[in-house]
Amino acid sequence: MANPVIDGYAADAVEIIPRYEALPTETVLGAVLHLIPTSPCRVLDVGAGTGRNPAWFAAQGHRVTACEPVDAFRLNAVDQYRKSNIRWLDDTLPGLAATKSVGEFYDFILLSGVWHHVSPQERAPSMASLAHLMAPGAGLIISVRHGRSAPNRPSYDPSDEEVERLAIAAGLEQTFLKQTEAIQAANRAAGVTWTWFAFSRP
Repeated sequence: MANPVIDGYAADAVEIIPRYEALPTETVLGAVLHLIPTSPCRVLDVGAGTGRNPAWFAAQGHRVTACEPVDAFRLNAVDQYRKSNIRWLDDTLPGLAATKSVGEFYDFILLSGVWHHVSPQERAPSMASLAHLMAPGAGLIISVRHGRSAPNRPSYDPSDEEVERLAIAAGLEQTFLKQTEAIQAANRAAGVTWTWFAFSRP
């Protein structure tokens, strides 16, 4: 079944890849950098994009699984970061079927720049899938974009309150919340803001 978000990113991949790769992970994740495990652990990056963040995690010594449904992003990342210890999967929310089939649970999960593309009817099962993949004591970071996005990549502008409610319903505990401006100048000028959440699994 066609997915307009995936199709939109695929159509713009040639322009997006160098732009995303030019942004340092330390800058993109600056609001939550202090929450990322420093000791090597099992990391899952859902919506791993062009590979920048998974490669950064791998360089920190983590064992990384990266899920990315946009073929152009994933294949470019596999080639660009072929020396990094990253397991790449073609997978997407809400089901994350390929990831679940691996049979592994993760100590830290990142969902960066993805949640606003999840349709309202898919949000509860998506949160349940993320919670299912978390080992006891694991952490989950979700960034939520507010504001206009590219017209060919549907965005649903979810509320922060809904994210909190769905996470709690999935058995998670909120540990962090912060609102930030966009780091890209064009997005900042357009009034785009982000909310960063951290949750843990008891």
